[in-house]
Amino acid sequence: SARPRPRPLAAMAKNAAAAAEKSPEAGAKKPEPAKEEKGKSRTVAVVSKGTNFVVMALLFYSAFAANSFRSILWPKFPEMDPNTHQYLTKYNNVFREGDTLTAKLWVDKNAWPTKTPPIAEFEFKYAWDGFETVSRKINASITKKQLAEGTNMQLSAAVAHPASGSVVKAKGGLVKAIKNPEVRLKYNLPTGELCPEVPEPSFGKKKTHIGRGIPMMQVRLVFDTTAYPHPWANREYTPQLFVDEFWMTDDQLVKLNTTGSNHWESEVHFSLMGVARWRFQRHMEFSFEQNAKIFGEDSEEMLQMRDLFANTNPYLLVVTLVVSVLHMVFEFLAFKNDVEFFQGCDAETLNKYVSVQSILVGIVMQSLLLLYLWDEAANFLVLITSVAAILIDMWKVTRAMKVEWTKLLGIVPCPTLVSKVKKEKADDFDSIAMKYLGLALLPMIGGYAVYSLAYECHRGWYSYFLFVSSSCVYSLGFVLMTPQVFINYKHKTVAYLPWRKFVYRAISTFIDDLFAMIIRMPTMHRLGCFRDDIVFFIYLYQRQIYKVDKTRTFDEDGYDISGDSADAKKDN
Repeated sequence: SARPRPRPLAAMAKNAAAAAEKSPEAGAKKPEPAKEEKGKSRTVAVVSKGTNFVVMALLFYSAFAANSFRSILWPKFPEMDPNTHQYLTKYNNVFREGDTLTAKLWVDKNAWPTKTPPIAEFEFKYAWDGFETVSRKINASITKKQLAEGTNMQLSAAVAHPASGSVVKAKGGLVKAIKNPEVRLKYNLPTGELCPEVPEPSFGKKKTHIGRGIPMMQVRLVFDTTAYPHPWANREYTPQLFVDEFWMTDDQLVKLNTTGSNHWESEVHFSLMGVARWRFQRHMEFSFEQNAKIFGEDSEEMLQMRDLFANTNPYLLVVTLVVSVLHMVFEFLAFKNDVEFFQGCDAETLNKYVSVQSILVGIVMQSLLLLYLWDEAANFLVLITSVAAILIDMWKVTRAMKVEWTKLLGIVPCPTLVSKVKKEKADDFDSIAMKYLGLALLPMIGGYAVYSLAYECHRGWYSYFLFVSSSCVYSLGFVLMTPQVFINYKHKTVAYLPWRKFVYRAISTFIDDLFAMIIRMPTMHRLGCFRDDIVFFIYLYQRQIYKVDKTRTFDEDGYDISGDSADAKKDN
């Protein structure tokens, strides 16, 4: 049913006064809201419709993307030729399911050596069920001369099919060449001494890449029982055998020294790969090659995406993709309800029941994080998201506060934020909470700043300031929610909070918790994903212990529930 038309503010005030006369004590503890009974403004209507459009667009795009991935994993091949209307001839795998195969693995300077004995030679059945991965540990080594010349140690494999005489082969290097990482010099700021960086050897004569050892090599034989028509196959085919390097990320590689020979232990695994996974991986490798031309092959976005797709369980990966869409949907819904809530509240209600100063301090913290992410060359999309969040919070502050110009030292004009309504000092619970919070945190922040300055290296004073500030935001950012808890406690009510926004944001936070467990990120940022859960559960506890005033005539958005029902209550 449609929302009933809001009643005039005077009617709500009259009901509140009548309730206060009947129960002075209850009226003192639970004052009626001072929200303005206005219809939604044009701005709120635009935001609401825009959010609904974005949510629907996300859902349609997700359905389209899901169908595209399905066609990649399990493509449908035509049965008939569209020109001749004849059934197409299909070609099967030479390796039939259940056939006995022979595999050999070598590690040498040359691929498939004839004089070097294999590190493993074994027979297995070409069958998905019952296959067990074959693993061997090897002591890999490479000399300084080989690194300088770009000569790699080769892992080579060959799988023979005795019934047909077919042999498939594959090879891969034990040293991976990666682009020279950007070297950003760091100093001990008090002494000005340069902090030493451990050099890594170049790989090849061009000196554009460095070499790192691979601690685990995976040889994959694709298990494929699909019958392919022309042009996907022109005769019976043999399955793909390859050395899988898709999963490798730079942080998993072994750093080599420049002084002499390098030795490290590496594991070699031989296993089967499902054809759907192979198609997906081949498609992703092509996509990464295209994206690397835009973002760079060593960008953090590329490394995280590669790690996510390669090292995540397929079922968990599907769940992650689904909840990613839900996360965006709930974030937009939270944004929509947040704007509607602050637009529907007057300045007096916001200053009394909402911790506006926490939002203001949060803007400062988000701005510091934005500068830190910019200094660390973070993803552009992350920066845009941070800017949008800061702009929204700035608008929220303007609903409760206004800018006034004062003269600093009586000379320099300085903008200051003041409340739009006059508040008694004893009732300004927001300022009281922020005061004691600042007194408690300043010693901790100061101590950490001194420790970081004395024992850690930084690129400069600007980077040091951003590093300390961002570390404090990550570790102490959740305490900005505690003033709202204090305000709720003093007023013994949570009726004035934007609960729809809190619920949507809480669901998004729980999704962030899932991301924190499967996506590579700094430990401090991972802990930051779990911090909001604690305060949200405190809000739920306060909602439980502070009983709802059933005599009130407004809903959680401040609008009149029903004029008829309110009059009926009054008559009874």
